Amino acid sequence: MRKRWIVPFAGVLAFVSATGFGRAPEPGQERTAIEQVFEKYLQSLEAADVALASEVWLQSPDVQIVTPSGRFKGWDGVKEIYAGMQKAFSTRDVETSNVSIVVAGDAAWLVFDFVFTAKPADGKEITTRGWESHGYQRTANGWRIAHLHYSLSPPPP
Repeated sequence: MRKRWIVPFAGVLAFVSATGFGRAPEPGQERTAIEQVFEKYLQSLEAADVALASEVWLQSPDVQIVTPSGRFKGWDGVKEIYAGMQKAFSTRDVETSNVSIVVAGDAAWLVFDFVFTAKPADGKEITTRGWESHGYQRTANGWRIAHLHYSLSPPPP
């Protein structure tokens, strides 16, 4: 009876091996996927677009955001930040440098320096500089931001 299962089992095993089923994605592919999410994140900031943000943020109560103006939690906290940016600034521009990405299984982190330039209602442009880090989580829909922390650089003496 066991011999009857050997041939079908060997066939399934050969198919799975040939198709790469169950293989972990290549690290370079993962980095590229995270870079794409990061680029969309930057676009969502510049547009203050919650719909676009919904494509990059984990929509979970577990999301954590730490900023100089306070802590925000969950997808509702993300939407609150975007609504505030939309209300406070007529234009927003983010320049990044020193981007570093580390992938560790279903988690990844990205760290970068930023220069944020925006124009509030009074029309007087403001510029802030600082550092930001993201924690990414792999989901069934791809990588999503689950954690964000940013700090502003101290003012010059």
